Amino acid sequence: MYMRPFLLNVFFSKRFIHAKVVHRGTSKVICVATTNAKDLRNSLPSLIDHNACRVVGNLIAQRSMEADVYAVAYEPRKDERIEGRLGIVLDTIKENGIIFA
Repeated sequence: MYMRPFLLNVFFSKRFIHAKVVHRGTSKVICVATTNAKDLRNSLPSLIDHNACRVVGNLIAQRSMEADVYAVAYEPRKDERIEGRLGIVLDTIKENGIIFA
């Protein structure tokens, strides 16, 4: 089976949204976006709403492309459904030109 080299992680805490792209082979973090970053924390009205999801999705897409990563894999956790906030993050990343392999 072909290993998709770049893996997207999205994590929702009670206060923040974190997303990162990791290279599978080396476990190197390619790019990160989090609403806990100082610039976002001070500029967004909410750090966990749908708008925040879009902002994180945009940043991950931009930073991935800057790192020459144009395709990522997302593997849902057990019993995880791709909808709501997670769906918004993933859709925004797709809309910004990143392919889900």
